[in-house]
Amino acid sequence: MTLMGHTLTGVTIGVLCKPERVSQQWTKIYFSIFVLLSLIPDLPFKNWGHDRYRISHSIFVNLLLLVIVVVPFLFLKDRIGGWRVILGGSIAWLSHLLLDSFYNHGHGVAIFWPFSEARLALPIPWFSAILVPFITLQRLQEYLIEFVCYFPWLLLAIVLRNGTCQRLLRRVLPSSRASF
Repeated sequence: MTLMGHTLTGVTIGVLCKPERVSQQWTKIYFSIFVLLSLIPDLPFKNWGHDRYRISHSIFVNLLLLVIVVVPFLFLKDRIGGWRVILGGSIAWLSHLLLDSFYNHGHGVAIFWPFSEARLALPIPWFSAILVPFITLQRLQEYLIEFVCYFPWLLLAIVLRNGTCQRLLRRVLPSSRASF
């Protein structure tokens, strides 16, 4: 998967988990953190990312790292937005593994490593991975396909978060039946 799908997924989860009243500066930091969390398995560290795909995309390795990262934040949970932010950040991180399984490169994700070499492959036909480090027309097509597939989820999250659906239902339905 490209950065597009992971980034949009991280932001979408962030929208759903964002605390009610935060400054604009904190909001920028907040969404940057959710994007970073959604990209952790691909970060270009030594012995990590695409250099060691089965390690960096193992559910067990990621859960262990997640616990190590999350435990200190448990003491700060009220300052960072509570359990919803911690749970949302964890989901953003782990979403990476599921999203990578959607690609039809035929390899799947070694999600069960080191306990099994079995791979999770849930290919969606229109998702294909072009593993080239430079921009090509095929790469741009990948970005566009991911944008078209994942951006509506972000819009839906924004609508749900803002209560737009509830306001529309209140206008459409008679007031006696619209008690939300």
